[in-house]
Amino acid sequence: MEYVSMGLCLWFLFYPRPYDYLLVALLLLPFVGMFLNGLNKPSIASLVEIDHSSKDEYDVADFIDLPAWVIVVRTLIDYETDSYVAVLTAGTIAFVGICAFLLLTHRQISDSNKDKWWIYGSIVFSFFIYSYSAVIAVNCSFDYSEPKVYKTEVIDKHITTRRKGGRTFYVKVKPWGHHYDAEDITVSSEEYEQYQINDKVEVEYKEGLLGIPWYYLD
Repeated sequence: MEYVSMGLCLWFLFYPRPYDYLLVALLLLPFVGMFLNGLNKPSIASLVEIDHSSKDEYDVADFIDLPAWVIVVRTLIDYETDSYVAVLTAGTIAFVGICAFLLLTHRQISDSNKDKWWIYGSIVFSFFIYSYSAVIAVNCSFDYSEPKVYKTEVIDKHITTRRKGGRTFYVKVKPWGHHYDAEDITVSSEEYEQYQINDKVEVEYKEGLLGIPWYYLD
């Protein structure tokens, strides 16, 4: 599972095509991994590797940790959502669901384990990242509804370079629809080169598969 997880995550992160199929594979990885690891009903602690030689680092299983972080990175790059309340609601439901699956396939950690609460915390944090990013990805990727179209204009564009070398591309547009201030919208590197200041563009606004409104430049 470790090499499968690494391979799929790198593929989806750097060359996300076919997007929907790779996304589904990464969404299923934590469940498949927990099912296979839990065939003999082991302790939840079996999902976390502890490195006591390096100030007690807690490394959650790659089939949980890697998909969680890669999906959250791709959602930040690919989608603009428009309702934090809807994200919170859907993400909480997903979070409860994956925690329930964990408890069905694994035993709770013994009280004698001195790392018990650190292990729980590591897994819960990974599930938190996975759940909220997964609902955004599913909501937007599989939303085939007709969008509402708002006309606007490009007034600026810029690139933000992250500390670890990654770059995010932004196009700034005039107010549109119920967005009363100019705002930056993330685009791909290819799209960034196509947009020029003063271009007339359209913002396509969709309600989302899970009821989380989102939008993008067309």
